[in-house]
Amino acid sequence: MKTRSALVMFLAFAGGSLRAADEPAKAPQVEQPNAPQFKSADEHWAHVEKLQKAGPKRAATRDEQLKLLMSWLGDQATSAASFATTYKEDPRMWKAVVLALRSDLQLRQIAGEQPRKQDHEAVEAILASPEAPEDVKAEAAFIGVMLRTEHFNPAEAESFEPFHKAAADYLRAYPTHAHANDVRDAQIQIIHSYDIPAHDTLLKALAESSDAAMAAAAKDLLAKRGRTAELKSKPVELKFTSSTGTEVDLAKLRGKVVLLDFWASWCAPCISEMPNVVSAYEKLRGKGFEVVGVSLDQDKATMEATMKKLNMIWPQSFEGAVWEGKIPKEFGITAIPATWLLDKKGMLRQTSLRGEALGAAVEKLLAE
Repeated sequence: MKTRSALVMFLAFAGGSLRAADEPAKAPQVEQPNAPQFKSADEHWAHVEKLQKAGPKRAATRDEQLKLLMSWLGDQATSAASFATTYKEDPRMWKAVVLALRSDLQLRQIAGEQPRKQDHEAVEAILASPEAPEDVKAEAAFIGVMLRTEHFNPAEAESFEPFHKAAADYLRAYPTHAHANDVRDAQIQIIHSYDIPAHDTLLKALAESSDAAMAAAAKDLLAKRGRTAELKSKPVELKFTSSTGTEVDLAKLRGKVVLLDFWASWCAPCISEMPNVVSAYEKLRGKGFEVVGVSLDQDKATMEATMKKLNMIWPQSFEGAVWEGKIPKEFGITAIPATWLLDKKGMLRQTSLRGEALGAAVEKLLAE
């Protein structure tokens, strides 16, 4: 289970963290050539499988890696779509259909594009077909579960219900499928990331689930929540030497509202959210707001380049140990971005703030 991503989407692999929010990539159109370039279905399918196994080529720079990833996804989508169109009677046609759908969705997700109505319709068509093999239906159902994450709204608890229902349905239908752990992980991460009353009830129910893996994950999250509750019982203590050599001590920031921000340059949701953090910092720093960063980067130069690019001028902790760093382990951080908002007394008041909600919460605490 990938328990350390902010949200396990079906894109959670080599390239998902490469897109910066301020530099959306443009997804190429997936075409379906009229004339096959292969002599037989076997030759064509061998090419499709070779593409899958090869993966994207590696590059020295972030931008080049992104281009190679998108090229690989585009090649997969095009070749699979071409196979499905050319060899409609071949039993591998269904695998080609779902591969083309998944690759195209991944490609457009990197580009920051939302899923389309026809994506949902394609999933439903596969699930409804009596000819589609069960393993293909399992893959399509997984994509369908993840598509239901697109309309989450923390202000509307009901917006999460379609996802949780689809996740439960998937685990009942495909409890041992390779994607079952991804679905469990996604459900737990969503509960962890969105603090709404409905999720408290659901988490307790999942901890009693007959699905042993899900019950274990839910119990683990409940334990982490218990540690967070304990942290809220007294002022948060943290001292470290920043990446630039300055001493940082939260105790010396009492009287200010402080955001403790756990992030990494390789974390796409972190980078997407960072402009909101920068905006709040620039607007409210003069009124008593400070930001203290804890980077989970492994490479200091990459971290510093990202900080410079996004104008992150506050102090940063850098240990170069990713999840095994002393600070992330001490505070039980297993998913990022993780934002902890401390009041003037150093008490942890809110977590998981996103977008405009961050600035509003900071201003409310500054007024106390």
